Amino acid sequence: MRCSYCERACDIQESQNGYCRMYRNSMGTITENYPDSYLNIYPVSSESIPMLHFYPNSIFLLLSTIGCNFTCEGCISEFQTIRKGTLQDILNHHTPDEILAIARGYACRGITFCLNEPTVSLPTFLKVAQAAKKEGFLVGCSSNGYMTEATLQMMLPYLDFVNIGLKGSTDERYRECGAVSAVPTYRNLKTLYDAGVAVEVSVMYLNGRELEVIGAAERISVISRSIPFQVMRFMATHENLEPIAPTRAQGEQLCADLRRYFDHVYLFNTCATTELDSRCPVCGKTIIHRVFFGPMAARVLSCPSDGKCSCGYHFPFRGEIDPIFEGEVQILGGYRSIMGMQFISKILGTLGVTDERVIDRICNTVIENGYISNFQDHMSTYGKYFDMIRYLATLAHHEDQANHLIGYTQHVITDIQQKASTAEKPRVYAVLSHPLLPLYAVKTENQLVEIAGGMSLNKELGLTESANPEYTVEELNALDPEVIIISGNFATPVAEFISTCKELGISCRALDTGRVYTLNTDLAGSSQRWALGLMDVANILHPDIFQYSLPEEYTKFNHEVGLPET
Repeated sequence: MRCSYCERACDIQESQNGYCRMYRNSMGTITENYPDSYLNIYPVSSESIPMLHFYPNSIFLLLSTIGCNFTCEGCISEFQTIRKGTLQDILNHHTPDEILAIARGYACRGITFCLNEPTVSLPTFLKVAQAAKKEGFLVGCSSNGYMTEATLQMMLPYLDFVNIGLKGSTDERYRECGAVSAVPTYRNLKTLYDAGVAVEVSVMYLNGRELEVIGAAERISVISRSIPFQVMRFMATHENLEPIAPTRAQGEQLCADLRRYFDHVYLFNTCATTELDSRCPVCGKTIIHRVFFGPMAARVLSCPSDGKCSCGYHFPFRGEIDPIFEGEVQILGGYRSIMGMQFISKILGTLGVTDERVIDRICNTVIENGYISNFQDHMSTYGKYFDMIRYLATLAHHEDQANHLIGYTQHVITDIQQKASTAEKPRVYAVLSHPLLPLYAVKTENQLVEIAGGMSLNKELGLTESANPEYTVEELNALDPEVIIISGNFATPVAEFISTCKELGISCRALDTGRVYTLNTDLAGSSQRWALGLMDVANILHPDIFQYSLPEEYTKFNHEVGLPET
């Protein structure tokens, strides 16, 4: 029996699954394996779908199932797309009416299928979409666009918006992702545009594959140069993929080149860029200012309520612009749950949990009960970190391993605190890749600084996510930090960071003395973050006192908690 949902056109034998593992042949009929079943349900902004020209700053209910009809190397959604088939046991069943009730509870404007390919759950998507439209909700999705023409015709009556994620422009590139040809995606993109659906395009950018992105721009600009074009700078999910991750400078140069094809070009997955902003083509002023908000996501920091530039130009958007969020941010970045799941999986591995079914069950639990939404808070102090370890260990029935981990970490904390107690405290400023993007006070790095014998300027300033997360050159110069630490997550190389500081006119003691450091991304960013990360910071702040070898300490750690020395 041949499946007609996507262009893979799987020939499925009786009682067998297709390539995506989401459909099977049941007595000569293609049936959905897990109808009305979801892995993720939570609110996001339109910029985290990502849609930048459709109801800016509005809230949508993100829905995702599992599975995909592609297999892209380094996929950020690997946890739920190409795992070996254990997540289906822990999906949550919700009727369309229940989904809409959740959407109303979050005051959402609409629903969006994201994180995995909606075509692999088409009957579920259609049922929810039909119910949502009847109730006045907006409906859309993020898709690789590889559905058949017949499938797209079934979806079209319900679609208000779509982000089409392109892998490149050539058939060769699409074959690398497990597809056959790029043609169906570009065909469907034009169909969507011609049907009046709000279409935005995101194109994966791999280092050395600039021509794939430019080729995509050439093909899409023939449809319309007004289509918003998003460059998704590849983020390495594994160390061996780092060579194909472009730098910020490469991404920005590519965006500059692409503006000959499009009116609106944006650079995602890049902390230290202004290329997420929407600028006026008449006077050059910034109309909508956005910043990095996790993989494939952005956050609006400033925007006129009518989208109008002071010179009179109107930013081209559909719908309405919602006010900037006040107080604590309730939405999640589009992929934050997946990043959180990856980290929790690492912690469970540190506790000796290797059974994927157990890991999936626990991950699903913390998604469903909302624990993951406060994940950063659980890492903010070592007391909360210990509570998280105990909680996860209880779910996994690995309490003894948790006690070993906590005991080891507490020993490291106590030892460093004692040795650093009489040392002079340097004034430390911690940033997320860019000198003007300080880490919020609750971030782990700031706690490590204080324990390791430093003064965290981020904590002194009380920087929070609900406030404006950016600093000015004048403010940073007045702050005059003695040490600058670049977060290990999405870190900018030190030489590039210093070059950026010089370009911006930043002058401080840390730059004068060369005390600018990047945290060890391989070990300090691991699940043993509190122990190894603290050692890393101690080495930086007080090299006369601490000379930890992190690889050796990593091996020692594994020995202490009874893990294999890998």
